[in-house]
Amino acid sequence: MITCEGVTNAVKEAKENLVFLPEGEMVPDLVELPMFLEQERLDKELAVEFSAEQRALRLAEQLKYIEYPYKAFGQLSYAEEVVVIGNSKGIRRYYRGNQVQCNVLVSHENGASGYAAGVSHKAGELNLKTLFDTAFQKAKMNQNPITLPVGAYTVVLEPQAVFNLMMYTSFLGFSAKSIQQKMSFLTDRLGEKLFDEKITIKDDWEDPNALGLPFDMEGTPRSKLTLIDRGIAKEVAYDLETAAKESRASTGHSVGMGFFAGAIPVNMVIEPGQKTLEQIIAETEEGLLVTRFHYMNPVNPRQALLTGLTRDGFYKIEKGQIVAAVANMRMTESMLKALNQVEEISSDGQSISAFIGTVHMPAMKIREFHFTGQTGLKEPGKI
Repeated sequence: MITCEGVTNAVKEAKENLVFLPEGEMVPDLVELPMFLEQERLDKELAVEFSAEQRALRLAEQLKYIEYPYKAFGQLSYAEEVVVIGNSKGIRRYYRGNQVQCNVLVSHENGASGYAAGVSHKAGELNLKTLFDTAFQKAKMNQNPITLPVGAYTVVLEPQAVFNLMMYTSFLGFSAKSIQQKMSFLTDRLGEKLFDEKITIKDDWEDPNALGLPFDMEGTPRSKLTLIDRGIAKEVAYDLETAAKESRASTGHSVGMGFFAGAIPVNMVIEPGQKTLEQIIAETEEGLLVTRFHYMNPVNPRQALLTGLTRDGFYKIEKGQIVAAVANMRMTESMLKALNQVEEISSDGQSISAFIGTVHMPAMKIREFHFTGQTGLKEPGKI
């Protein structure tokens, strides 16, 4: 429980600990304007729809349809968030909102698994039946996987897989800190056309599919950014410290002191295409369908080179049909290259709860996407 006495003691302890810390490179000025900024975005109907009792009843209803020997794992969580920020300059910030989130993983005893997830800030939007059905069908389709050789394939990445790639791309590239440290693939390249012209990525805290806070963790009002505009690298995220180093204003993207990547976009939205995911699959002569990746890691930040394993649904597409499950494989690919080889972006996307914030991702069809290793066996699913 937070009390006035507890806050006072925390401030006192923080001041006392300063003597043990080395001097930093710089101390940026605190935010001064506007003095007050607040937003109330609490959906009361959502609170009723997903009360503790209702969540238990809704889960019990869906679990009835998971047939033995399959099992379902996951979470259905409702959360209310209150953020209050102030500083010694006298500013006051207040935000209150809520959301519901569901992750479903259905697993067979032989390791075959399927996954689906959803998040919503509005009553009536989260469809548990669709999520459970999707995860269950993926697990059933994921039996008897074939093994494919390493190499370059056309892939159809579902929104979760696109999210996995884009979050690491965001950490590595769209942060002013990474550019200032010359670790970003955007170092000295802002203004250049780096990606396919189909790619437009914005960071928009007011987008209804990726709602965020109107201010950052330093109290700066949050700006909307156009990170990529028809393939051209345009803007990156700044906090007070990185902005001061360039004598410019913060964009309002601090996620808190000490975060390794500095300021980052937290409400990314990728501009949709013209075809649904279903249509994109139907028009794919030969390729691989990826549900999501895990064990993601950067290999070379300056090249936006990432690696990771497929997970919870990896399938072969032939003549527009899913014809077989595929044993999980390791991908190793540069996002500079991959996002230059985008053939399609889906018109339907998915809101996804990220480590920080909510994003909205479509599916993507990408040619010559490289897989560099085989697992040989299906991996049991985990949340």
